[in-house]
Amino acid sequence: MKAVLIIVLLFVHHALFAQDTTGLKKATASLNEALLKKDSVVLKQLLLDGMSYGHSNMWLQSKQEVIADLYNGKLEYKKIEAGPESFTINSNTIAVRCNTKVEGVLKGTAFSLNLQVLQVWKKVKRHWVLIARQSVKM
Repeated sequence: MKAVLIIVLLFVHHALFAQDTTGLKKATASLNEALLKKDSVVLKQLLLDGMSYGHSNMWLQSKQEVIADLYNGKLEYKKIEAGPESFTINSNTIAVRCNTKVEGVLKGTAFSLNLQVLQVWKKVKRHWVLIARQSVKM
């Protein structure tokens, strides 16, 4: 009886993990697409108020600054290619790591970077929102 219960619990845990990571993969892809398209509506949904968006040059942005800097021309993303993602799950929070190639223009200067990116996402009312992001150059 115990063995059956353990198997059922493992199956349920696996099913919930797969569901969470599938929804989170969609959220990370939506974030990249919104940054490329300067889609403030999607960014407002995906970025938690009070979140911290850290760049590899030690530049930190708030939610409002991420959105504003896309529109005022300070930063423009041309390409974001995220590699395979790995997940660390803790209740309703998941840390996502991936290698990412980013191309864009910062203050009129073009850049191309290979980054290791860490994002921390939290499930709020059945939706994933980014609470922190930090990248380092590879």
